[in-house]
Amino acid sequence: MNGSGKASQIRVAVLGTWNWLEVAADLLRCANIPCDVIDIRSLPRLAGWAIRGNLRRYDFVYRVGGSCWSLGLLFKLLGRKVVWHWIGSDVLGFRSDRQRRGVRGWIGRRAAYRWAFAHLADSPQLAQELQELGLSPQVVRLLPKCIEASPQPLPEKFTVLSYWTKGRRTFYGGDIVFALAQAMPEVAFLVVGTEAADEPAAPANVKCLGYLKDLSPIYSRSSVLVRLPQHDSLSAMVLEMLARGRYVIYNKNLPGCHQAGDFDGALRALKEIRDRGQINAAGSEMVKQDFSREKEARTLSRLLNGC
Repeated sequence: MNGSGKASQIRVAVLGTWNWLEVAADLLRCANIPCDVIDIRSLPRLAGWAIRGNLRRYDFVYRVGGSCWSLGLLFKLLGRKVVWHWIGSDVLGFRSDRQRRGVRGWIGRRAAYRWAFAHLADSPQLAQELQELGLSPQVVRLLPKCIEASPQPLPEKFTVLSYWTKGRRTFYGGDIVFALAQAMPEVAFLVVGTEAADEPAAPANVKCLGYLKDLSPIYSRSSVLVRLPQHDSLSAMVLEMLARGRYVIYNKNLPGCHQAGDFDGALRALKEIRDRGQINAAGSEMVKQDFSREKEARTLSRLLNGC
């Protein structure tokens, strides 16, 4: 909350990575900061929207997903304060783009280093990466409402969940997931984010469900999440599964999870979890104790309200 319990006098436009816009907006509303989600996914259309004067009603632009040279230039020309909230693989893109030569590279560096009002990072690990690139972000975790859940009984049928989007199977460790499915043909595997038509190599016991707006029913059907990306901040899916007493096999060191970085480690963890047969009470309690949307909202309030 913003301390006074009253709505802030500022107004914020939230734009950027489309599937995180409502999460960011919800945190701002939790801080009593009025905001609007601007879900315009075409850069020319967004530029037209801004140039027509729509930005004048906002004090801040809250960009979910790190620096973008063209947007940085646009917001600078239109005189708006920009908060860049870095969420994961955008850091990889910035690490590459900051070496770019020419006008585009110069604008990108200016946007990140000189023109931004503030930088936020979704996790301490991401903040450390950005510090190594010369930025000074505050840590504000993008925590969705879905982490505020209670433990649920495990499904009768042991089921594995994973996630990746079209063309990103290798980045998210999906090749290992397919190998796990082949090694455990009696186990059902669910993959959200990618369509069955885009995964012709999927084993017979893998069902690809595509994009789903509400994952709660899928969490109820799942026993364990396997998440092995090449780069990550802290996945909301990890916290959402843990909050419900589910298990997570993760290639990051996080309390309540089984850490594994390759096929052999993941297979051992899957078999151990399958044989355990009880909810992950420790993981659920960890989320409850260590992750608070109200805490993140207070940080946003102090930053944007200057208090």
